[in-house]
Amino acid sequence: MKYLLFFPLLFLSLSVIAQSTTDYSVYLIGDAGEDTISGKGLLMLKEELLKNSNSTVVFLGDNVYPNGLKPTVLSALRLQSQLTILNEYRGKVYFIPGNHDWDGQKANGLYVLKNQEIFVDGYLKTTSIANKNDATFLPASGLPGPSSVMLNTTLRLITIDTQWFLHRHKKNKVGSKKQTEKLFYVHLDSLLNVAKQNNEQVIIAAHHPLYTNGQHSKSKQPFRFLINRTPLCVFGFAGLYRLYSQDMAQPKYKKMRKQMLCVFNKYSSIIYASGHDHNLQCLQEGSNKYIVSGAGSKLSKLCKKKKFDSIYQDDKKTGFVKIVYKNNGMHTTIVYRVGEEPKVINGF
Repeated sequence: MKYLLFFPLLFLSLSVIAQSTTDYSVYLIGDAGEDTISGKGLLMLKEELLKNSNSTVVFLGDNVYPNGLKPTVLSALRLQSQLTILNEYRGKVYFIPGNHDWDGQKANGLYVLKNQEIFVDGYLKTTSIANKNDATFLPASGLPGPSSVMLNTTLRLITIDTQWFLHRHKKNKVGSKKQTEKLFYVHLDSLLNVAKQNNEQVIIAAHHPLYTNGQHSKSKQPFRFLINRTPLCVFGFAGLYRLYSQDMAQPKYKKMRKQMLCVFNKYSSIIYASGHDHNLQCLQEGSNKYIVSGAGSKLSKLCKKKKFDSIYQDDKKTGFVKIVYKNNGMHTTIVYRVGEEPKVINGF
């Protein structure tokens, strides 16, 4: 009898050892909510996911264009074009919100956002994904986060809803808005400190980039000054505010970026992944790395004049980014573009 007990324990031990020594992949794709059927970028992602169950895929927001998940056939099809590629996938899946998922920054944003959260969580419970019984739409409940999950024993994923900071209409809070923001940054700093103490690798996923050479890095003056700094801000209620609130030079965006970077710059070896700009970029600032992977279904031009030094950037093909985490604490970044061979980004 004791030998019968020995073999299952041996098999379990070998399985744990194998998992701890196997590379773990994180796939990053953003702004994939344009197509009503799975486009070439999503189909390429599906092919990769089915080959690699020891992985996680993160959808980086703007999952449904143009105004989130409404009770219309088109908006449902745009979300399902992403969900259906996951039906047979056995890794982990997380969706995070972008500005379009908040009803395109409109007054009904919180309600529309919650509809998407319920739909995504409900749909993924019917699939084979590894975390189908846990929350898959993060941060939950229309709060900014940060939400933290361990992807394996040494890799921590932190998700942030950056649109919460830019949204001027109703949003969920813990006490007041000011208190919610304060708690957010305290919690973010605490999570990064715990990760440092435990020698964990950290990837932070959000929608809005902190560094980008895309269209959202443009100043677009003097219109922004007129809308934000003069009595003409009344035109913001006519929709101009929604247009300019999504650019890095907008006051709320600048404040959010400054406060986040103050926290991140206390630590090293963080990867911050975002979408928002519809292209693929790899940028490094100090010891931290910043990825823009917003080419899931749309493309937008990079600025002719770079605002930040980039290690890699492309705006010609849809695609996504894959990070392969090694058990020795190292990682490799690979960019996938439709119709091209995967490109390893050396030194990033």
